[in-house]
Formats: sequence, structure tokens, C-alpha cells
Amino acid sequence: MAASPLRFVALVTAAGRSERFGGEKKELFELDGRSVLDRALSPFLGQPGLLFLALTAPPGREEELRASLTPATRSALGERLIVTQGGASRRDSVRLGLEALAEALAPYGGAEGASHQTDETVVLVHDGARPWASAELVRRVAAAATARGAAIPIVPLVDSPKRINTAGFVEEHLIRSSLGGAQTPQGFRLGALLAAHRRAFAEGIDCTDDAELWARFVGPVAWVEGERENRKITFKDDLDPRDPRPDSPTRISIGEGWDLHRLAPGRRLMLGGLEIPAMAGEVAHSDGDVLLHAIIDALLGGAALGDIGTHFPPSDERWRDADSRELLCRALKLVRNAGWRPEHIDCTIIIEQPRLAQHREGIRASIASLLGMPIAAVSVKAKTSEGVNAVGEGAAVEARAIVLLVPVGGA
Repeated sequence: MAASPLRFVALVTAAGRSERFGGEKKELFELDGRSVLDRALSPFLGQPGLLFLALTAPPGREEELRASLTPATRSALGERLIVTQGGASRRDSVRLGLEALAEALAPYGGAEGASHQTDETVVLVHDGARPWASAELVRRVAAAATARGAAIPIVPLVDSPKRINTAGFVEEHLIRSSLGGAQTPQGFRLGALLAAHRRAFAEGIDCTDDAELWARFVGPVAWVEGERENRKITFKDDLDPRDPRPDSPTRISIGEGWDLHRLAPGRRLMLGGLEIPAMAGEVAHSDGDVLLHAIIDALLGGAALGDIGTHFPPSDERWRDADSRELLCRALKLVRNAGWRPEHIDCTIIIEQPRLAQHREGIRASIASLLGMPIAAVSVKAKTSEGVNAVGEGAAVEARAIVLLVPVGGA
């Protein structure tokens, strides 16, 4: 059976002064119609285990940052979104955000108490100026932090690192293979990280990231593989993720996917990673999410990598009752390794009952989060079959998907 979703909270920091960006608030700049901050929140939106998301803002600009989020993002988070005032430094802002999350968790402590709830919950700390992290990275960091107490994403260094001095000389030639660059989100046990930040504040100790404080006051930090695309915006020219070479060719690929499953009472109806209340659900070897299966086929087809049956055959017991979200993440990694990423997706669900209008935005947000895409790039439509064929008779559900792929790192 598929494992229960990881339960965690998130803290997105956006209280800095953006001095190297020219003093303009970099999180408020737009990327293809959405703010940098809104994109930074995207990989958290469809995570079923997300309890709360806290956002730190410069004093007096809390509502301005909240307003920079799209209505779809605010709707997806609802009352789970906490916007709180940051501090004079990143360290202070993280501490204040952690305090807000601990306070939010307090009513859910149950018989074991609020302190136990805070101690056992993992927090993912993410930079509000990192708009290209994926939902898959969020899940991997959360899983590693849950298992090991603390985990951060690392990418290997490309340039040869050197230790230099102020006199203009290289002091030491470091071994590149033993070094890596740290990214966010970084995951930790909330209670221990909050205690470390309180101690650092009391003792006047600063840090470049939370892993540094954890290592100083708590213990070792595990690492998982990071993502090249997950860059932090520091300067204005970081806003453009495209290949800067003028002669770089523009390539696209289009993939089409289709799937159909019988419906039966007593089964869950899964659509786009969400369970939809219904009298009947899909009959399948996995959890039967017909929409995600169509998307998987579209992704694999666009990258010329076969189909869902090629990689996750029903004859393989490993995929019995598998979570289709996990299958989608595996397929997405294959597509990315082949040099492609999804740019836009258009989906159609054909089902007689239930009506899906009230679930459409939730399904869009779930798919966007799973694929690490802006919700504006995900289209979901719902149709009936007008009483024609097995779908029209209520005996089956059908889904279609068309995906536009562009090169990783491309426009």
C-alpha cells in the first residue's frame, strides 16, 4: 500500500531588503504574469501533508506581499497561510516565522501537548526568491528530514573552488568533488530548530543558513540531490532563466496522453492527485488516478520515452496500489533527465458523476505543484459523455492530456 503523506509545515522567507537587487523588492517582480514570491510558494500548494505555511514580510508590508499572491494560491492555502513580520536579519526573520508556526500548531497538540506537536513536526525553510524549486524536491527534503532530523538539497559545484585572501592571492585549491552548493527548501525538526534559533539570538550568533545553526547546536545534517534549475534570484539578471546564447535554437515537443478506467462502488475516485467525494472510484492496479495516468503518458510521449505501461507495468507487483503522484514524479524525473520540462498542460476529464466544477481549481493546484509549474500554465476541463458509451452510462471515467515540453533551462 502507498505510504501516508508526510506531514510538515513550511516557512518562506521574504523579509529581506533586496539590496543587491537595487533595493526594489525582488519577490514582487513578475515572471510571466506571476510574482517571484507566488512561484516560490507553488511547490508547496498541492502537498497533501502541508499543515501551515508561514510567510515572513518586511515590517508594514505584510498585506502587500499577501496581495502579490494569485487568488488561486491564496485559495489553495486558505487559513493555512500565515503572514508574519520578519526581523532585521535573516536569522531573526526565520526565528519569528518559526515562532508563528509553533503557535499555529499549539491547538493541535492533543493529549501529548503542544510541545510534542512542535518537536515531531518537520519544517521546510525556503527562500522567497527561489521561484523554480519543484514539488518533487519538497517531498524529498521533507522525507529525508522526517527520517534523519535535518536535510538540505545540495548541487555539485561546476567551477573549481578556491580559497582567496584580501591581498589578491589564492590561498588554497579546494577539492571540488567534496564540496557542494546548498539550496532551499531545507528541512528540520521544528522544535529543535526553533530552540537553536532562540539560542543563537540570545548569544548573538549569526548564520548564512539554518543548516549552519543546526550543525552548531543540534547535530549532523543529511543531504539530498538538489536541482540545477532551483536558483536563487539575487541580481536583476537572475530573473531570466533562459539560455543567454543568441544562437540557442528554440525547440518544443508536444505529448498526448489518454486513459480510461472502470468505476466501481467502494473504490476511491482519484483525479489529479486529489480524492474526490463520489459513489464509485477507479478500478486499477495502482490507485487508478486516470488524470495523472494521462498526464504521465503525455509527458513520456513528448520526450519519446514510451508510455506508462513501459515504466510501470501492471504485471509488476511493485506498482500495486501505487500512489500515482509518485509515478508522476518518477516520470517527470525521466523527462527532465532527457532534457525536457513541461511548459503548459491542457487536460480534459470525461465523467458523468460527480460534477467537478467545485473541484477544478484544487485539481489544477495539485497538478501544478506536482509538476513544479505555475497554476496559470495548467488547464483542467470537465465534460460528460451525454449518456453515450460506458462513460456516459457511469461505468467508467476517461481523461485526456496534452503537454507542451521545452528544453530544461529554456524559455
